[in-house]
Amino acid sequence: MSPSILKNNLCAGCGLCESVFGKDKIRISYNDEGFLRPKFEQNLNQKEQRLFEEVCPGISASHDKTIGHDRLWGPYTSILSGFATDENIRYSGSSGGGLTAMASYLLDQKKVDCVVHIGASEKHPYRNEYKISHTSADVLNNAGSRYAPSATLKNIVEIVENYSAIAIIGKPCDIKGIRNYMKKDKAANTKIKYLLSFMCAGVPSQIATKKIIEQFDIEEKDVASLRYRGEGWPGHFKIEDKQQRTHKMTYNESWGTVLNKHLQFRCKICADGTGEFADITCADAWESSENGYPSFEEKKGISLIIIRNEKGEKLVEQAKNANYITMLDKNFSSTEIAQMQPYQKQRKQNLLARLVALKISGRKIPAYNYNMLLKASLRENPLRLAKNFLGMLKRI
Repeated sequence: MSPSILKNNLCAGCGLCESVFGKDKIRISYNDEGFLRPKFEQNLNQKEQRLFEEVCPGISASHDKTIGHDRLWGPYTSILSGFATDENIRYSGSSGGGLTAMASYLLDQKKVDCVVHIGASEKHPYRNEYKISHTSADVLNNAGSRYAPSATLKNIVEIVENYSAIAIIGKPCDIKGIRNYMKKDKAANTKIKYLLSFMCAGVPSQIATKKIIEQFDIEEKDVASLRYRGEGWPGHFKIEDKQQRTHKMTYNESWGTVLNKHLQFRCKICADGTGEFADITCADAWESSENGYPSFEEKKGISLIIIRNEKGEKLVEQAKNANYITMLDKNFSSTEIAQMQPYQKQRKQNLLARLVALKISGRKIPAYNYNMLLKASLRENPLRLAKNFLGMLKRI
C-alpha cells in the first residue's frame, strides 16, 4: 500500500509519484469523486516508501528554513504588479498574462528548451493534461486558468531526461513537489531552471466541471472547447460546442456557486496557496469593491507579481527590459496583498486550528513550518479559530 497518502486523504494529485516510480508501480487516474489519485499496482519497498514521503508534496511541504519569511506570504524580495505588454497575451491570460509573458520570454530568448504547464486535453477538452511548450505560440495557446484536476508532473522524469533547460508553471503543490524531487535527483536540480506558480484557492473535482456542462444542457462528448477564465479579466467560463454554439457564465457564477463547492480535502488543509516555493508567483491584482472584497467587474487584466528570490528578480527585470511585461510603479506591502487576496489570508490564519483537530483525531498531517502557522493564527479572531477547529472535527 501507499505510505499513508490515500488513507489520510493527503494526495494533491500532482502525478509526481507516477513519474518517479513508473507506471508499473503507480498509475494516476480519476477516482469516483472526480480527483486524480495514484493507484498502486505494486507495493513499494521500505526504501521506496521513504522516497515517496520525502518527495510527495501532499506529505512533505515545509521550508528548510523560514528566517525572513512573511507569516502569510512566505519568502519574497518584492511584491509588484504589471501586465503582459502584448495585448493578445494580456487578454488571453487569466490575470494580465504575467506568467504567459515570462514563459514566452524564456522560450523566445532561448533561456529554456521547453516550458511544462497545463492546458486543455486535445481528446477531452473538458479535462486537463500537461503540455510541453517549445514556442511562445504554444504557451499562448494554453493560456488561462484550469480549475480542475491536473497531473502536471506525471512525466517529469522523462522530460528531465530529454531536455537540458526546463521551466515549469504549476500549482503551488506542483512546485513544492519539484523542489522536493530536485533535492533527490542531480539531473533535475541541474536542468530545471525556473519554477513559476500562481495563487491557488484549491482544486475542484472533475465532477464540478461536469455539473456546469450539464447546466448548459449539453453533454461532455459535444464540448469542442472549454475555458474557465481569460479572454478578459476575470473573463468568463465559456464552452463552445460541436454545433458551434457558445455557452457562458461569469467567473463569479462558475467559481463562486459551483467549482469551489467541490474542492479536494488536501486543499482545505493547505499551508501554501500562494506558491511560496516558486521563483515567481503571479495572481490577480484585484481592486476592492465597496464592501471591501475583490471586485470582479470586467477590466483589462493586471498581474500581482511576487518575486521570491534573486533568480525571480533577474527574470522579471529581463522580461521588462525586453518589453514582454509592463511593470506598474508600486511596491505592495503584506497588508495590501491581504486586501487583494482575503481568502488566502483567512485560510493561512485558520489552518493551524484545522490541523490540531486532525491531529487529536489520530489523522496524519503534512509536514509544515508550524512556527509560521502559529504566528499567522495569533493574528486571527479566536472565535473564528474555534469555528474552524470544530468544523474540522465535524468533517472528520
